[in-house]
Amino acid sequence: MPSSLHVIGHQQPDTDTICSALAYARLKQAQGVDATPARAGEVNPETQFVLDRWDTESPSLLDDAAGEQLILVDHNEYSQAVSGAHDATIVEVVDHHRIGDIETSDPIYFRNEPVGSTATILTQLYEEANKTIDAQTAGLLLSGLLSDTVVLRSPTTTDQDRSIADHLADIAGVDIEKYGKELLQQKSKIGEKSPREMVLSDFKEFEFESHQVGIGQVETVEPEVVLEQREAVLAAMDDVATERNYTVFLLLVTDLLKEESTALIAGTQIDTVEDGLDTTFTEQEAFLPGVMSRKKQVVPPLEDAFN
Repeated sequence: MPSSLHVIGHQQPDTDTICSALAYARLKQAQGVDATPARAGEVNPETQFVLDRWDTESPSLLDDAAGEQLILVDHNEYSQAVSGAHDATIVEVVDHHRIGDIETSDPIYFRNEPVGSTATILTQLYEEANKTIDAQTAGLLLSGLLSDTVVLRSPTTTDQDRSIADHLADIAGVDIEKYGKELLQQKSKIGEKSPREMVLSDFKEFEFESHQVGIGQVETVEPEVVLEQREAVLAAMDDVATERNYTVFLLLVTDLLKEESTALIAGTQIDTVEDGLDTTFTEQEAFLPGVMSRKKQVVPPLEDAFN
């Protein structure tokens, strides 16, 4: 039986990864390619709000990708990919993160740009293919873009993101600030989760030299909801770090209104993290003024520190 072609994002999927899978699968279908959107985990409250708002079904859950064909969106590292990715055929990658460890036996289409979201790149791909973006797809792409750039406030935001956001908002018929505030409110529903669900809801695993490092992030307008459960959250982080043999598990609790983060940490080599982030942890906690982006402000200095 021939393998299927799945467009899929990373584990612990966020809004950009889900919306990108949906939008790129639609573009592929418009180009005559039999591609299906898929997801590598459960959707979070913000993403479910987006799917409901734009009357779109969630991509189907792919538990094991072994033997399948994959188009990876919003990631390009095996540690973040769907189970079985090592035994799948990766035929394309569209991403906006650092270049990771994905390997292929044949040349593939690999699009990676230093922009604020994968949705930004996909909008360009629609334009390059001369394919029309309908209002629903524009709403999905705009949602992914605004979510990943924290409504264009993240330091990862580029002029390209801003221009494309305006274009998508016009097609979708929404006001960026008004709709963005609705997305921010949905992010704050993290407080409804258990401590373990909180720390793993927006989570990525990295390999720095021989060190396995987990970095989670909670973006919210109510950081106190998370920090009031500090001890339970740290206990959950300790459990995950032990189970997965992480050198370090770092959690960013990001205040979207004040544009700053509080970092909680578990594991060993805390001093390495302190050196990388130029901070000091007291009782497993540190304040990181101005830090909002894991991708731009946390991962690069930590990679340098561990290497």
